[in-house]
Order: sequence, then structure tokens, then C-alpha cells
Amino acid sequence: MKRCAAGFFLALLLAATSAPAKDKMPPLNPLKGTPAPSAPANPDHFVFIVAGDNRPKDPSITPTDTVKQIFQDIAKEAPAFVLWSGDIISGKDTSGPITQEYQAFLAVAATGGAAVYNAPGNHEMNKHDNCPSDKMLKYYLNDTGQDEPYGWFDYGNSRFIALDTDEATPSGDKCNCSLFSGDDKPPGYISKHQMDLLEEELKDAKEAKKAHIFLFMHRPIKGYNGKDQLCEDNVTKLKKMFEDYPNLSFVVAGHQHMYYNDEGKGDERFCAPPERTDPGKKPFYLVSGGAGAPLKGNKGGFFHYLIFTVDKDKVSVKLVPLDKKYECK
Repeated sequence: MKRCAAGFFLALLLAATSAPAKDKMPPLNPLKGTPAPSAPANPDHFVFIVAGDNRPKDPSITPTDTVKQIFQDIAKEAPAFVLWSGDIISGKDTSGPITQEYQAFLAVAATGGAAVYNAPGNHEMNKHDNCPSDKMLKYYLNDTGQDEPYGWFDYGNSRFIALDTDEATPSGDKCNCSLFSGDDKPPGYISKHQMDLLEEELKDAKEAKKAHIFLFMHRPIKGYNGKDQLCEDNVTKLKKMFEDYPNLSFVVAGHQHMYYNDEGKGDERFCAPPERTDPGKKPFYLVSGGAGAPLKGNKGGFFHYLIFTVDKDKVSVKLVPLDKKYECK
């Protein structure tokens, strides 16, 4: 009898230890050729820079003068690291010089002297018909040194999570690329798998008592004109998910080639948001897509980058337009 009991409990133990580990989002790597960030001197106080959408107007392996200027400024500012909101290449042509485009951008990014983390955009992930491409994904992972097109890292008192907003959509889904034709642009899509991984990271950061979570992606959840965003079901689920995480301080996206602050009213929408103090009721949504791509023809259509300063439970954002005429008074 004792032998049977021992065998039973041994079987239980083996079953528990051989069970597959819970799937987790992978760590995010700095882009190839940019250094790993140094440990913060003070985990409660550090500075990082945000920018994105630098791809040239026309297919080209030559980076714009605008993105070169931004990385010159990054070298002077010496931030802890840089977050990029995607569209780092023209891409979209699996027969084109994709690797050379990546190499040209990465050479510029290296001049900033800081780690650069990217959330890929539709120009990295999709082919010319705006549909996600396995071949483009392979180029992205290989040429930028990533394990997956999404991931996370911790720095100081905060967690940073990058999402891929251009995943392949299941057949029959109302957001499936095959349902859109002509000049229609299919919305971005985040799979259930990636959504589940995101929620696990949010839960983990909450349990770890991270002061802040910063989420960055290419396609905005809350953009300037409500168009060209994510699949409607994704937006609904993400907003609902975020309600459980008051330490989710900022959600930053690109795609719309402009600056936009969802917290503002009137012209305030084109100026920096107010200081964020956690715990908050909801994240601040920003669009930062002014690193060199053709600009939107509105008040937010100017080249720029953002300087974030984390100071314990507070986060402040400085908007830096490359043309001083766009400075907020």
C-alpha cells in the first residue's frame, strides 16, 4: 500500500515538473549595432527618447536628413535608450534591397550611441499589397537581431513593452487583408496569442510593483482622425484590458506622420501632455510619427521627437520639434 502511495505521488510530481512552462513574451533586443543600455545610476530617475516613422517618401536605401539630425540630437542628449515606433525602412517589396535598407538605417541609428528598441510597422511587416508577409518578417528578425517582432524589457522602476500591430489576420475575420481591395488599407491586427502574452506581461509588471509601464507600437489605438488604426475588436479588447493596470502610464504609437496628444483639446493636442502621476485612471495616448516620413498636412504635421523623464511616480514629456516655429508657447 505504501509503495502504491509513493508511486502515485511520484507520478504527480513528475507530471508537475514536466508540464510545459507558461508561454511568455520574449525579451526585446536593442536593434543590431546599437549598444545595450547601461544600468541606471538611479532606478527612479532616468531619461529616454521616443520617435518613429523615418522611412523615405519613395523606396530608397538612403535615410533622410531628418532622421540623421534626430540621431545627432540623441547623441548630444545621451538618453538611457530610445524607443522607435516603426517604419524604419521603405520595405513592402520582397524583391527589393530590404537588407540594404535595414543596414542603412542601422548605420544611422548607431551614431546615436544609445540602445534603440523598435516596434515594427507596416513597412517592415507587409508586402506591397499591405498584407503581412512571412518573408518580410524573416527579413526583419534577421536584419535587426530580434527573436520576435514584439517583446519587453525592464529599466529602472519601469517596464517597456513593444507590440507588433501588423500580424496576419485569420481567414474569415472581418479585418482579414483579403477583404480589402483597391486603395483601401486594411487595419492592423494583433493576434489572440500576442494579446495573451501582453496581458501576462502587464500582470507580471503589476505584481512586481513597477511604477510605470510604457507600451509602444506602430498603429495607434487612439489616433488623430480615428482611421488607419487597429482592427476594431483589438481596440475594444485593449482598452478593456488596460482598465486593470493603473501603472500603464503611456501608450505611444506612430503610423500617422505627425504628433498628436489625445489628452489635449484644440491646439493642446499638438503640444506635450501634462505631467503623469501614478497611479492614474488611464494611460496617456500619444502619436509620434515625425522622424522623416512624409508629413500629414495638419497642425501636428512637423518633424519631432519626444524626451521622457521618469522621476519616481511622475513622468514628464518634452516635445522637441526640429523646426522651432512649431514650439508650444
